Amino acid sequence: MSKFEELCQAYAASKQAYRESRQACLEFTEIFIKQMSDYFECPIELPQKPWFGDKSVLYFDLTIDLCENPANPETGDRETVKISLSLEKVIDNFIVTVWPLGRDFKILIDEPKHFEEAFEYIFDYLKSGYTGRSELASQEDPLPF
Repeated sequence: MSKFEELCQAYAASKQAYRESRQACLEFTEIFIKQMSDYFECPIELPQKPWFGDKSVLYFDLTIDLCENPANPETGDRETVKISLSLEKVIDNFIVTVWPLGRDFKILIDEPKHFEEAFEYIFDYLKSGYTGRSELASQEDPLPF
């Protein structure tokens, strides 16, 4: 095999890994939305298609429609809240970042507890916007890797 062929082979392998990583991020986003919808017990919408930024970081926004009376959502005022997130695949983990605060969550796809930590943080963040206070501890744990 020539040096050129070796370079082409390395390039092809790199591009394949890149495509697989991007596809894994898109698939994880669907899982994240489904589990978040189950956790919040309400529809979670993806108002626009996720987009990739620099270094294969996937960005996406989620929305939840809030209302004054969940038992009868057609009455009273309504508000749509937006949650901005980014997602990056690191080895077999996914790092979900909640913006604008930049809080990171390391999520293993088969660990429900990891999802719940992110969802509880999002819940507290949204609720504190209405109540003016957070119910979570102020100390943030660093990512363990």
